[in-house]
Amino acid sequence: MFCINTYRIVGFDSLYLILIMPSPVSIYVVHHLKSKVATQLASDLFDWFRLSLLTENQSNAGLPVYFRRRIVEARLQPDISFSDSDLNIVVLLVDQEMVGDIDWRTALVRFAKSARTWNKKHVGKNRVQILPIAMHEGLYRIPEVYENFNPIRSLDMPLDQMTAFLRRAVTEAAARFVRADNSDVTPPLNVFLSHAKRDGRQIAEYIRDSVRSFGQMVAWYDANDLPYGGKWKSEMMKSARTDTAAMVATVTDTYPSRQWCRREATEARTPVRLNRAISSPGIWKVQPVVGIYNLGNLWTRPMPMLEGVPRIGWDAMEPRKTTERLVDRLALEVMLGLVHRKVAVSIARKQTKRMDICYLTWVPDTWTLSKLRQIMLAGKEDVAKIRYIVYPGYGLAKTELSELDSVVQSFHRDSQLVSFEEAMSW
Repeated sequence: MFCINTYRIVGFDSLYLILIMPSPVSIYVVHHLKSKVATQLASDLFDWFRLSLLTENQSNAGLPVYFRRRIVEARLQPDISFSDSDLNIVVLLVDQEMVGDIDWRTALVRFAKSARTWNKKHVGKNRVQILPIAMHEGLYRIPEVYENFNPIRSLDMPLDQMTAFLRRAVTEAAARFVRADNSDVTPPLNVFLSHAKRDGRQIAEYIRDSVRSFGQMVAWYDANDLPYGGKWKSEMMKSARTDTAAMVATVTDTYPSRQWCRREATEARTPVRLNRAISSPGIWKVQPVVGIYNLGNLWTRPMPMLEGVPRIGWDAMEPRKTTERLVDRLALEVMLGLVHRKVAVSIARKQTKRMDICYLTWVPDTWTLSKLRQIMLAGKEDVAKIRYIVYPGYGLAKTELSELDSVVQSFHRDSQLVSFEEAMSW
């Protein structure tokens, strides 16, 4: 499935560069043009999902985001083509401007009805998921919308608080919709907390106890979730690698020296084959990981398996603020990983006869590429056949590519990294 993917160049209402790219997920933000608050919130959501606010992202592997802020004859313009994406997430910023405009209210009712009708006729594909944002109590006088699509409530919040709240709520909801994979059941986002007991327990327990208050995530914590008398080692490694949606690595002074901490981080960052049937080298994934760093004045050592992992420092004076940012980034990492997998599958299906392509669903780094080669060799696969390693996004910078040259050419001297965008032209 293909759609037009847009990238903002400068400004909120300026020019757009148009590219043809596969889009398993498309996000639409609907708001009234006269509302300054809704316009600011829409801009923030755009920057967040396009990764404009995350400068450390190497390959611009964000998600397609579109605005809808005009109506003609009580209909959204331009129309939203539900068939363009596997999942269409429509965020409705319903404030006083919108509920006070009869044409907009009519448009919302019509749109909600059309989405419900579409979902009934197209079970299992091209889903439409509406996320109403209750910025004004008038939303509850539009039953066609709020009775069928549980709203995110943000009444009476100041703008800065509403911005953080909506970013988190929309990201978590979107990640759960993607994980549901055409099912009506949206599974929770289970998060594995990896930590050293000696100096990381307090942080891990704070995250465990507070993560649910910031959203709809569920923390997996060994002291609570390992059955007494059970085979704890295998259960813990399984949770670190595949069972949970993501992992938090609480890196303290002691963390790198602890065998189980290193194993948990290694398990999470070890590539796993996603689908062997599509092509021989296959599609590979890693567990989304976010690092919380709280280093003191003790000697410690680096952890190469956490290379490329987004990380943030722990603020003991404002732990709540750090945890909020952690929850936001975790949900985004989960969603990006799921979307990248769908794009990789879409590209690979067009190249099923080629045996020289390996597909990644994360932005590559030296450690994960080396680990991938090691796994393939252990499985007696001929890594020398791989000429192209395809990765998410629109291309790494030259300096980043040069840093990866040696490990890429360890597959074969002619092997090269190719972005999703480049692979689409094959």
